[in-house]
Amino acid sequence: MILPDLPRLVRLRHSHISQTLSLVLFTHLVVVSSSTVAATAQTHLCSYTLVVNEFDISKCPSLGEPAQADGAEFQAQKTKTASDLNKFGIPNAQHGNHLYQKPDHKAERHKNLGVDGEDAASLNSLVKDMESKLLDEMVRSRELNSTLSRHEALLSTAQKTLESYKANFTSVFRTMMQMERKLQHQRKINRSLNKKLSNVILDVVEVNNVLTQKIPTGDTTVQSKKFAVESSVGTRSCPGITDSSKQFKDCSEIYDAGHQKSGVYYIKPLYSGCPIPVWCDMDAPKAGWLVIQRRKDGSVNFTQPWDKYRSGFGDVSGEHWLGNDNIFLLTNQDRYQLRIDLWDFSGNRVFAIYSSFKIDGERDGYKLHISGFSGSAQDSLHKHNNKKFSTIDRDQDTRREANCAQEWEAGWWFDNCWFALLNGLYQNRSDVSWRGLAWSHWKREQLKATEMKIRPQQELTEQDE
Repeated sequence: MILPDLPRLVRLRHSHISQTLSLVLFTHLVVVSSSTVAATAQTHLCSYTLVVNEFDISKCPSLGEPAQADGAEFQAQKTKTASDLNKFGIPNAQHGNHLYQKPDHKAERHKNLGVDGEDAASLNSLVKDMESKLLDEMVRSRELNSTLSRHEALLSTAQKTLESYKANFTSVFRTMMQMERKLQHQRKINRSLNKKLSNVILDVVEVNNVLTQKIPTGDTTVQSKKFAVESSVGTRSCPGITDSSKQFKDCSEIYDAGHQKSGVYYIKPLYSGCPIPVWCDMDAPKAGWLVIQRRKDGSVNFTQPWDKYRSGFGDVSGEHWLGNDNIFLLTNQDRYQLRIDLWDFSGNRVFAIYSSFKIDGERDGYKLHISGFSGSAQDSLHKHNNKKFSTIDRDQDTRREANCAQEWEAGWWFDNCWFALLNGLYQNRSDVSWRGLAWSHWKREQLKATEMKIRPQQELTEQDE
């Protein structure tokens, strides 16, 4: 038999709000066994959980019906009963006139129902209001989500479009860069062609200027036994010692025609209007060399101004400079090689051969172009390659603080200043500090004699010495 004995806690949980209401119910249970019993009750608003401890009834004192007794017996029994009940934690045993008083559950329930009804109405109103607001927020959230989705779609489309534009821009940029490179290459080609065309035009003009200054008169008689270098400036007669029916452009053609004796011959360069006297060296290896410079005794002064070096000076059978205009006409009518013979005061001779030799016209400062060295002398002239011709009155060297031509009293293709100098002051001995004829990579002393001579290019052998 189970009887109420101890007060227990009943918890109230509302299903719609986050608050927890606790309702404490006190109940007296009579212990039957030492175990725990839980019961759950639920309404449309609340749920209740009742937890009750059970005890064995045999451990409780026997209770009988209260009896109406007077005096000490009744009081002693009442006290004993209360004492026994207190042992089991039954506080009601000490209050009232009865050992057990059944609680008025109906009145308590009515009281709780009255309070719970008011709370429920308020909570329902609050819940409805919150649900309404929540619904509004949900609708607004859906609208925002929809708007956000549309914006994300637009952003994705814009990003794809941007990527497409970027790819197209990259492709267009690469195409433009390729076109720019091609255009630059074409411009470079055009500049090169324009430069070549300009050079050709200017060279033709310069050749015409030279030709207009060499107007033949028809007189072919020899004027004297000495043959001064013919000036390319002014009108002159055209003497000659070769067959007038045949004109040769250089000494190589004269040699091939059977004239194999060294001496003065008249030649007519391809672009020349009149033959000019030259010395042809038929004794040097391969023969047919045309001498453009000779130094041997210091009889001719090589400290000359620009005009003299342009037209030439000296005697072609002795010391002379053939003239930059004549050298320009000769070396631009065909491909020529240059041979330089050097002698010292001890009688030693060395030579240097450059397989390619030419000079530019006056417009370009008679710039020197040489390549393809060979020979017994060391290469000293390569330092003067691509250098312009300078004289005492026209400074075109690479030295800024001084005029090398004035300092060394010579006309030459000076650099800063020289490694080879063949037109300087002539000294009749070798042990001089101020050298006028020098080839630094052979000997650092004054040379006795020099010759510069040209002929059309051909294969050279060791017999050229």
